[in-house]
Amino acid sequence: MEPLPSTFVTKQESNKRAQWFNDYKYPILNILTSLQEGKQENKKLDFENIKVAIDFFKLLRNSIKEGEGVRVYFASKSDDGSVKEGKCGLLTLIFNATTGANNSDVKNYYAYNGKTFDKIPEDQARAWVHKYQSVKQPGLFETLSESDRLKGNRETKHIWFSFAQMDQTIKEMEYQVSKPGSRVTGFGIRFVSYTDQDYWFPKPEPLKYERRQRLTIAFTFINDKKEDIGIEDLDGDEFNERLRLTVNRFIGDTFDTGIPAPPPSDTREELDLEI
Repeated sequence: MEPLPSTFVTKQESNKRAQWFNDYKYPILNILTSLQEGKQENKKLDFENIKVAIDFFKLLRNSIKEGEGVRVYFASKSDDGSVKEGKCGLLTLIFNATTGANNSDVKNYYAYNGKTFDKIPEDQARAWVHKYQSVKQPGLFETLSESDRLKGNRETKHIWFSFAQMDQTIKEMEYQVSKPGSRVTGFGIRFVSYTDQDYWFPKPEPLKYERRQRLTIAFTFINDKKEDIGIEDLDGDEFNERLRLTVNRFIGDTFDTGIPAPPPSDTREELDLEI
């Protein structure tokens, strides 16, 4: 039996992050999207088929190695897929593998199509990222912590996942779907936010970076009723044993789902606006 994956977040913390997003981030995003698109803002992106999700994550993982990873850009696109002047579009994500010492974009960009992520041209990916960074990212400034606002820090632009995080997430998906009578049918990505509290799992360890109140994402399984279902809900007894192993064999940072930027760096990545 394996410890919990490095992307695991407790159910209690996941609920807090979803609520923080709903209370503070979503109302601002929804006003912008409603005014400019006549649509309600996105809260989630779903893979209805878990095997499709596994195949996509494997595609990304197989294009990187230890020390490299995957960058996930926050982006906005119009409902018809175009980028219209003066419109910011619906909140979405663009995945891209990173390579080399500086983890530069491989420039194979994948955007959500309603069921999975398809490769899109670089100029289209850049336009969608710029829409988010020029309209939605500034709009979220007031939702950041007082410390961030006083320092002039901005909302999250993108999140970086290590090879290990991607690999462990895939293995968890494969493990859960392989069980006899598995209730897992899909995989979801949720827009959430860090809260105003530090989160320690499985035991206190000094945080390397402040993450309070910043936009991020969360992974979840989906059952045949189209409901989110966590590892703890799938098998409580097994979960408790895996939790014990995780605590006893603590193997690293298992408290979040990627490294948001900013922080730890505010460097300009390939698709970022030039500021």
